[in-house]
Amino acid sequence: MDKEYGFDDLLFVRSVLHRLGAGKVKTFEDRLKSQKVQYFAQSFGVSLQYPYNLYIRGPYSPALAGDLFKMEEKKMIPSSRPFVPEILEMRLKEAKAFMADMNARRLELAATYHWLVKIAKQTPVAARAKLKVLKGADDKEAGYAVAKLREYDRIKKSRIYEA
Repeated sequence: MDKEYGFDDLLFVRSVLHRLGAGKVKTFEDRLKSQKVQYFAQSFGVSLQYPYNLYIRGPYSPALAGDLFKMEEKKMIPSSRPFVPEILEMRLKEAKAFMADMNARRLELAATYHWLVKIAKQTPVAARAKLKVLKGADDKEAGYAVAKLREYDRIKKSRIYEA
């Protein structure tokens, strides 16, 4: 059974998503973007952990989907204030910079490729081939996803991610 988060936790997630330019649920693209931004936010260690499975449009969390609608229903107002401790703020800035050039399609491709390599433990070559099949990605799109994973790996080697 998935963990149910309380009001304060949901407000935190809403604030993280807001600061990363996501968290809306009005359109399908809003929900898709929120799913992928949360996926990367938690992989950068700046948001709560939701369980994800691979679905048609990449990694998807039914628990997050439910929480996004709860947040909207309760009209939670996100905070834009810096986080404490400072390390969390630094990680958020890294995540924001990482996703700065990503529209919904690029988020879907990068998150799917990340999931295939990091979660499903496929080799990069196998994951690239699977990405092309699952997402209908051409060579340029697959190359983008591969490059983003390399960038992600470089960022995660930073001292702000040391245990």
